Amino acid sequence: MSKFDTDGTDNIICPHCGYEDHDSWEAGDAADEFDETCDRCGEVMRVTRHYDVSYSSEKLENAND
Repeated sequence: MSKFDTDGTDNIICPHCGYEDHDSWEAGDAADEFDETCDRCGEVMRVTRHYDVSYSSEKLENAND
């Protein structure tokens, strides 16, 4: 268990040293789960990417009513 808060964060947090990767969006490929090496301490961690999807809609001007 890590002493750092690593669950549901905006960026990847290394569970070994607490380093926050502000370029997390570049990590991994398109996989939901991948292994990543920490840029600070060099330790390997398992990362799970979470997705939050939402939608918006609006009426079109001059659309068929």
